[in-house]
Amino acid sequence: MTLHLTPAEAQSKIENIDKQMMDVRRLASQILDQTEAMTASSWTGGKAAKFRGIMTQHHEDFNYVINNLQQIVDKGKSDINALVSHDAD
Repeated sequence: MTLHLTPAEAQSKIENIDKQMMDVRRLASQILDQTEAMTASSWTGGKAAKFRGIMTQHHEDFNYVINNLQQIVDKGKSDINALVSHDAD
């Protein structure tokens, strides 16, 4: 199997991956922010607190998955950069 990837294409792929990861982090943060806003103002009481707790746990779970994906992404970016520099030599 041959890989044909120019340095510019590699950089474009890396930038795309970085953008996707930022989008995922932003979405997870928005979900938590909206939950906190909803349960801090118009919805209060025991059920609101329980919902907020569940959503906070989901946010922590999202971050766990996102951080694991980020490690995979970082490894992939490192591998792409290594391949590109190896081809350039």
